[in-house]
Amino acid sequence: MDFLQIIAGRYLLELLGAFARFIYLNTVILFNDDDFILFSEIWSPKGKINKKEDNSNLNHMIGVIVFGSMIFLLVIFTT
Repeated sequence: MDFLQIIAGRYLLELLGAFARFIYLNTVILFNDDDFILFSEIWSPKGKINKKEDNSNLNHMIGVIVFGSMIFLLVIFTT
């Protein structure tokens, strides 16, 4: 059971990181009048192995940062 929770947590963190990257990049693009980036370009189950692994690692790292900052803010504002 713990193994399944670890895998599910990793994918949830990766999805959270991809969502944060998607919002950030498209907000920057909105001000620069460029074409929007699709969510599948940031978090894609298909594609080249190296690009997929790099995106996965970056999404996971950003997901951990976003989740940690959410927990930090939750602790600050609830005490």
